[in-house]
Amino acid sequence: MSKREKLKQQILKRALVHVSFERWSQAVLEQAAFDVTGDASYGWRLFPKGPLEAVSYWSALLDQEMLASLPAPEAYRVRARVALAVKIRLQLLGSTKEAARKTTAYLALPQNMPEASRLLYATVNEIWYYAGDTATDYNFYTKRGLLAWVYSATFLYWLRDKSDEYEATWTFLGRRIDEVLKVPQLPKMLMERLFFWKRHG
Repeated sequence: MSKREKLKQQILKRALVHVSFERWSQAVLEQAAFDVTGDASYGWRLFPKGPLEAVSYWSALLDQEMLASLPAPEAYRVRARVALAVKIRLQLLGSTKEAARKTTAYLALPQNMPEASRLLYATVNEIWYYAGDTATDYNFYTKRGLLAWVYSATFLYWLRDKSDEYEATWTFLGRRIDEVLKVPQLPKMLMERLFFWKRHG
């Protein structure tokens, strides 16, 4: 890992602490940079596009960590691979749950929704590739649209879940996966709403 990447991750980690009590802002990034380096300017020097860039960076790191934590897929059937990947992705957020909640609200702002769509697509795309999906036709987007719905619904349930070890969330996840496996094809309108950014290139 380069020195720059290490510093970015340190500042992001500190920013998440602040976000848990505040919200995403340029001021939060600069305060996190000051906490880590003593120089607030690293907040915009390392994340020149601001908080949204930091959020995107966090999501990409979580995707990478998810893939690194997953076992070899050969030992599992496709359904189990998908469920396990979603579960691990959510478990990685366990220590930053409040920051994840605040990040969801931030991504729901109208100006951030295209990026929110891209980040969701990137996550489910990684999960499907891990699961062994090789579709190249319309099913490629159908599967990703279905999984985006499963992941989003499970994530929102997880945010409210107070059960031990999130057992209620994993039960909810299992039911949602069972439901989508019964759906032969995702309606085109739903797919376009989930990944509307693709209509604009």
